Amino acid sequence: MRLPTIELIPLRTAVATDSPTTLDVVVRITPPEAETNLERPTLNIGLVIDRSGSMSGKKIEYARQAACYVIEQLLPTDRVSVTIYDDQIETIVPSTLVQNKAQIIHQIQRLQARNMTALHAGWLEGGMQVSQHLNPQHLNRVMLLSDGLANVGETNPDVIGSDVHGLSQRGVSTTTLGVGDNYNEDLMEAIANSGDGNYYYIKSPEQLPNIFAKELLGLVSTFGIGVTLGIEPQAGVTLVEVLNDLQVNNNGHYQLSNLITGNQIDVVVRLKVPAIEQATDLCYFRLAWNNLEAQERQELRVTLDLPSIPKVELDEFPFNAEVRQQTALMMAARAKKEAVNLVDKGNYDQASKLLQQNRLEILNQPDLPMAAAEAAALDDLDKELQQRNILSYRKMSTYQSHLRTQTQTQGHFSLFYAYGRGPVIGDITQYSVDAIVNSADIYLSNRGAISSTIHQVAGPELLEACRQLNGCAVGDAKITPGYNLSAKWVIHTVAPLWKGGNKQEEKLLGQCYRRCLELAVQHSITRIAFPAIGVGALGFPKEIAAKVAFTETSRFLLSSSSIGEIIFVCFDEETRQYYNEEFKKIAEW
Repeated sequence: MRLPTIELIPLRTAVATDSPTTLDVVVRITPPEAETNLERPTLNIGLVIDRSGSMSGKKIEYARQAACYVIEQLLPTDRVSVTIYDDQIETIVPSTLVQNKAQIIHQIQRLQARNMTALHAGWLEGGMQVSQHLNPQHLNRVMLLSDGLANVGETNPDVIGSDVHGLSQRGVSTTTLGVGDNYNEDLMEAIANSGDGNYYYIKSPEQLPNIFAKELLGLVSTFGIGVTLGIEPQAGVTLVEVLNDLQVNNNGHYQLSNLITGNQIDVVVRLKVPAIEQATDLCYFRLAWNNLEAQERQELRVTLDLPSIPKVELDEFPFNAEVRQQTALMMAARAKKEAVNLVDKGNYDQASKLLQQNRLEILNQPDLPMAAAEAAALDDLDKELQQRNILSYRKMSTYQSHLRTQTQTQGHFSLFYAYGRGPVIGDITQYSVDAIVNSADIYLSNRGAISSTIHQVAGPELLEACRQLNGCAVGDAKITPGYNLSAKWVIHTVAPLWKGGNKQEEKLLGQCYRRCLELAVQHSITRIAFPAIGVGALGFPKEIAAKVAFTETSRFLLSSSSIGEIIFVCFDEETRQYYNEEFKKIAEW
């Protein structure tokens, strides 16, 4: 049977024999890779869509698109129901096997906005639809979309949260999607946390189809549900705290997000270790989950044990940069949450001071790859607060804190900041980054619009260095110093010529981006600038080139903390617009 792996990454790889040690440990959980030709789990989904008056216009239009996307991706063996609500509840598609997609889509396309928001009653009906066909071997989930406050029927968050938790205990999880700035983010986050699902803040309705696609991909890639982590200190070690904001079950175990293929989970644990004279077991970690492939609950246990050395020697041991970064990011998420509490009490200036203080603390650790992106997020939050855009500020801050501390993601919580707030127009040679990417030919010559510009600024040494590399294959990449450029490195990649799209051009272009990022990680490059690879003389349609660029780089950014920022530098406004459209689809604030 396939099993996840657990890696324990300590801040330092030893403890002291003669002094207590405060030790931060990243518990990294990696779900197994999907087996070739393995059948995905059967889905039993209840779509619950707010159609109150505030959903009119673009919101309801994109909600229809998103719901139709879900239907298109389902298999005939999957089940789906569609419940819509305002002050009245209507199930326009009772739970059914997805054997007549056209008919289901037709019902969704008729959806129009009107009236008030009976959120609880709408969710309850969606939950009942899923529960009617509950199967422990299937993935059973309600997906609740709303842009407003629960103002009809049951509105007490504690009652709603209790109902959602009760349903999740019976095997039906709930994901919430909040659109715009008028919904109750505390309620929507609480529902997702209580319901063992995900919470999304969708600033613009244009993001809806992509978010639904992301949620569906996570469902079909789910390996384990009902995931918990038990932490059992030994030998006088005490658990100081878990830096993630995780719920604790009745057994004292921490509830984690589902195990999804391709999504690593990081939990940051702080231990207090007494003086230890000789190596011994310091802490046990026990991962437990329900596997859809097995009847019994699964468990995996690992032990933290480290050598003991005198403190004077321990002080010479280096700190693990990855643990330092994850700890700093968790503390920033805590600061955001604390600032929201201060704002709720009317202490705006104190909240602003806390955000700026945390921003400076992050920037004072420049060796952390994601420091710049996190500092930019804190700065934007403070600007929203200073301008008293409280609704927007509160949702942005709550969502950012949620993504970092509760989804336990290893990589970026927000692609908006990972991409430096979006594509730009300019001269790529002028950007002060660690590396710039050159779209080269197979000879790594200085011909071509981008290559000639880079070589001109870098100087003749660059061409000589390229000659020594003996060319480069299509879809591959090679690296040289940057010489006279602002960037320390140049990564040269060879994209294919567009021949109509039937010669694996998109696959090869995606390979270019992957190889560039792999080289960047190998050379400790944390900030990298890409041109619009494939656009221009190579003939790629701009919309296709942009889609490939963001698909490949976003997959990397969401799963890795090695690259702090990627900037796309376009050569004209038309190209930037195409890239910006793709950016808006995947960027989350």
